Amino acid sequence: MLRYLFPICVTLGIASSQDVAVSPSDGPGVAREKVAQWVSAKKAASQEEAQWNQEKQMLTDLIALRDRESEQMAEVIELAQERVADIEKKSADLKGEEQKRQAWRGQFEKRVTSLEDSLIAQLPYLPEPVKNKVYDAIERLEDREDGGDLQGRFRDVLAILNEVIAFNSQIHTLPEIHEIDGQKLEVDVMYLGMKQAWYVDKTNRKAAIGLPGKNGWVWKEDPAIAGKVRSAIDIQMKKEAPAFVKLPLTGNGGGK
Repeated sequence: MLRYLFPICVTLGIASSQDVAVSPSDGPGVAREKVAQWVSAKKAASQEEAQWNQEKQMLTDLIALRDRESEQMAEVIELAQERVADIEKKSADLKGEEQKRQAWRGQFEKRVTSLEDSLIAQLPYLPEPVKNKVYDAIERLEDREDGGDLQGRFRDVLAILNEVIAFNSQIHTLPEIHEIDGQKLEVDVMYLGMKQAWYVDKTNRKAAIGLPGKNGWVWKEDPAIAGKVRSAIDIQMKKEAPAFVKLPLTGNGGGK
C-alpha cells in the first residue's frame, strides 16, 4: 500500500503546484491521466502562443515592410511629379522653339520666293550656255511648288545665281547652232559676259551681234564685222597672237 502512496503524493504535489484539479480520492491512474491532459493542454497552449508570437512578428515585419513601401511610393510619386513638371517645362520650351522655327521658316520662305520671282523674270536674259548648265534647276524653278522642299528650292536659286555670276565675269567662246537665212548653221560665239555677244560662221562671211532681251537673246546680222569677230575669237582661243580688235558695242542691251 505504501508503494502507491509515494507516486500519488508526488503527483498530487505537482498537480497542486500547476493548478491541476486532482482529488485525494482519485486513483493513481486517474491522477496521471489528469496530469497528462494538463501537460498536453499546456503544451498546446505553448505551441499556440509560440505560433501567435511568430505570426505577430510576421505581421509586425509586414507592417514595417508596408511602411517602407509607402515611404518609397511617396518618394516615387514625388520624383514622378518632378519629372512631369520637368517634361512640361521642356515641352513648353520645345513648343516655343518650334514656333520660332516656324516663324523663321516662314520668313526664309518669303525671301526664297522673292528671289525665285526675281530670277524667273530674268530667265529670258540668260544666254543658252548658262541655261544648259543649270537646265534642271531652271526647270524646277519654273515648275516650283510653294511650301515644297525649301532647301532644294534655295539650292536651285544659288546654283543659277552662281552660274550667272561666273559666266558674267568672263569672256566665253563656244560653238552654237543658229538659224541663218532659214538654215541651221554652226557658228562660233563670243560672249562678253551677259552683256553682249557676237558670232561668225565657219565661212567667215556671216556674222551677227547678240543682245539679251525680255523675250530671249536677239541676234542682229552684220556681215561687215565677220572678219573682226573671227580675229577676236581666234585671239581669245589663242589661235592668233594677242592684238587689239575693235568690235561694235551696243550699250546695255535690251533687244526686243
